[in-house]
Amino acid sequence: MSQTERLDLFSTPILKARLPGHQAVNDALRQAITVERGQNPSGIDRSNIGGWHSDIDMLRWGGPAAGQLAQFALSTASPHLADMHAGGKRDFSFGANMWANINPVGASNALHCHPGATWSGVYYVDDGGASEEGSGGELVLEDPRYPMAYMGVPDLVLKDAAGKAMMSQSAIRPEAGLLVLFPSWLRHSVNTHKGNRDRISIAINLILTPEAPKA
Repeated sequence: MSQTERLDLFSTPILKARLPGHQAVNDALRQAITVERGQNPSGIDRSNIGGWHSDIDMLRWGGPAAGQLAQFALSTASPHLADMHAGGKRDFSFGANMWANINPVGASNALHCHPGATWSGVYYVDDGGASEEGSGGELVLEDPRYPMAYMGVPDLVLKDAAGKAMMSQSAIRPEAGLLVLFPSWLRHSVNTHKGNRDRISIAINLILTPEAPKA
């Protein structure tokens, strides 16, 4: 009997990190978000369904706490990039945009991705009481192998290297102080929030641009 060699290729990195001292940072972020919502109560319509979505310029109005969060996201993501340029490792300039989401009970976010960025993520200011099973509000990440969920026998799935069934979606429960980062091309959504208070999160795009060679 021949021996089968298995290669598990094309994995997708999902990073989870907890912001040190997040309680104080979250208090400052919550205050800034409350002020911004009071000044712009209608927000904007993007992926949000029933919730409030700020403009994407939170680094302008979010104060030092927003800048601290952006730097934490960059320092978390940077070690997980490799520059394969033929001329060697390049210097990159860092850009970011951020926005706040407030999801009351019954709100959700439709399936979408974030074109034009390198890493995207979500940071939880308040889980909205969604820490219990069945309380909703989970971040849902879709398997990027798009056809997998639409094959002829949808209940027949592959096994991973550990022998577990590969599902087409994975959910991450919100938790105050938790940052989740993923490649910006990865499609994601937010389940309907069923907690006992507003679920407050901040979405982040990290945009890295190679700097021009020095003369």
